[in-house]
Amino acid sequence: MAITEVRGWPVGETLEDLIAYATAQGAEGYAVHQVRVCRCADCGGQVFGVTGDVVEGAVRRTCRGCGAEHFIADSGEYWADITPAVMVCECGGDADGDEEDFNVAVGYSVYADGEGIRALAVTSRCVACGRLGYWADWMVRGGELHLLDLA
Repeated sequence: MAITEVRGWPVGETLEDLIAYATAQGAEGYAVHQVRVCRCADCGGQVFGVTGDVVEGAVRRTCRGCGAEHFIADSGEYWADITPAVMVCECGGDADGDEEDFNVAVGYSVYADGEGIRALAVTSRCVACGRLGYWADWMVRGGELHLLDLA
């Protein structure tokens, strides 16, 4: 499929659209070299509720399939010091309006030598309407390549 525009918002129908969107958005002004689509480590689900702090750069996803919570990258280190907000979509979520479900992808900007991550960005696709969104990004600036596995 392809990313389209509906009422001024980018919309995607597939995870491939989310990957393309994450790549195009960049991370803290840098090109994205790798994108990881989030998958629950416990059940393999790919639909999440998302909370976080866009200013401080910390995001947690909660699997809608099994309820497991996962921090994105190094977010867990900062969680106690932030005031998380629930991620919402303009559409209001599912038909019941009680939950907002997202596919989530993390785009990583990697240094040219491949020795570390420069920055990362968290993007999403609303399951109900397909709207693509840019949630948060932050600088990493180090050799923390293990963060690639913590999407």
